[in-house]
Amino acid sequence: MKLIIAILFPFLFSFSNQYLEKGEIEKVIKNFLKGKYTSQDIKVIKAYFENFKEEPEEYLRLYAKGLYLEKTGNKKEALNYYLKSIQIKPDYNPSYYRFNFLIRSVDNPEAYRKKLVEILKKRFTKTPPVIVENSENKYVFLVEKMSQYLYVFKGKKLVGMYPVTTGKKLGNKMREGDQKTPEGIYYFVKRISPERLPKIYGGIAVVLNYPNPYDKLLGKTGSGIWLHGSDTEDKNKIPFSTRGCVVAENTALRKEILPKIRINNTLIGIYKVIPSDLEVGKIKEFIYDWKNAWENKDFEKYISLYSKKFRWKGGGFKEWKKYKKRVILSKKFIKIKISELTILAYREGLEKEPRYYVAEFLQEYTSDKYSDKGIKRLYIVKESADFKIISEEFLGGS
Repeated sequence: MKLIIAILFPFLFSFSNQYLEKGEIEKVIKNFLKGKYTSQDIKVIKAYFENFKEEPEEYLRLYAKGLYLEKTGNKKEALNYYLKSIQIKPDYNPSYYRFNFLIRSVDNPEAYRKKLVEILKKRFTKTPPVIVENSENKYVFLVEKMSQYLYVFKGKKLVGMYPVTTGKKLGNKMREGDQKTPEGIYYFVKRISPERLPKIYGGIAVVLNYPNPYDKLLGKTGSGIWLHGSDTEDKNKIPFSTRGCVVAENTALRKEILPKIRINNTLIGIYKVIPSDLEVGKIKEFIYDWKNAWENKDFEKYISLYSKKFRWKGGGFKEWKKYKKRVILSKKFIKIKISELTILAYREGLEKEPRYYVAEFLQEYTSDKYSDKGIKRLYIVKESADFKIISEEFLGGS
C-alpha cells in the first residue's frame, strides 16, 4: 500500500479536473484526501490511476511518501520526507504546507526547523526577482506564507530570517473577518505604543496600509493588519494561527526587526510564494520616462502614463488630468530628482508575470514657483503591453 500512495499523489497534482470529476471515483478520491478510506478504496483508486503513464517528478514522489507516512501516524519520518522534497524543489512545493501543519504536533520541532532554515538560506542567496530595485542601505521585508518566514533584505542581500505565523485560513484576504493574511505590497504606517495594546500583542505592533490602492480597486475590505508580537510563547512558531496579521517573536521584533523599519518608507511584500523566476519587464525605464515627461512639461506623454482607472483624493482620472494640466503648464521649468529607489513586484499565486508594482523613492521637486521634498509611491500595473500608473502617494513637503 505504501507504493500505491507514493504513485497516486503525484498524479493528483498533475491531472486536469476532467480526470477527477468522474462520478463515484471523485467521491472516493475526496474521501481519501480527508483520510477516510478503506483497503477497498485504495484498490479502486489504484486501478483507476494505473491507466496513466506520466512519470511524476522526484519532489512529488517524496511529497507523496510524506503524505502516506503522515496519514499512517509516522509524523517525524513524514517531516523528513517533506524536507527531502523541499531540498530538491525549494521554490513552490506543497511539502512546505504539510511540513508547517505537521511541525506543530511533534516533539523537538526546532530540529526540523533548523534543517528547513538551511534550505531557505541557500535558496535566497540569489535575490528574488520581486526585488526589482533597492538602494544598498535600504531594507525591504518579504513574507512568504508558504514557508512561514519573514525575510529581511538590505539592498538586495538577505540579512535576516524570522519564523512567523499568518492567517488561520489559507488564501488571499478579500473581506473583513475572513482570517486570511492579505497578499500584496504594503508599507508600515505607524507603531502603536505599548500602553495602547491589549496584552495578546506582546507590547509590539506596527500597522500596515491594508487595503492598499490596488486592493481598493478590487473591492477588498478589512483593516487592522499588523506585524506584531504575542503574549503566547512561540506563537510565531505555530504556523497558520492568526486572524490575519503577521506575528513574529517579541525579542526579534524589538531588537532586530523594528530598528530596520522607517515608518512610511519601508515596503513589505506578502506572498503565497516568493518566486525564483518572474518576468518583470522594463519597469525602471518606465519610471524614468514618467520623470522625464514631467520635467519636460510634455503633458500628453505624462498623462498617457496614467491608467483610466487612476484614483486619487480628488477623484478619478478625469479630475487628475485636469488638475495636472493646469499645474504643469503653469510652470516655467520643473526639475525632479529621484533617489533611494525601491521597486517591488507582486504576483498573484503562481502567475508568471506581476499583477502590479510599487515604486517608492525620495522625490525632490523644484520649479520656478514651488519646491518640496518627500516620499513618493507609484502603484503601477500593466494594461495590454503598457505600464500604467493606477495610484500615487506623496508624503512630505517643505
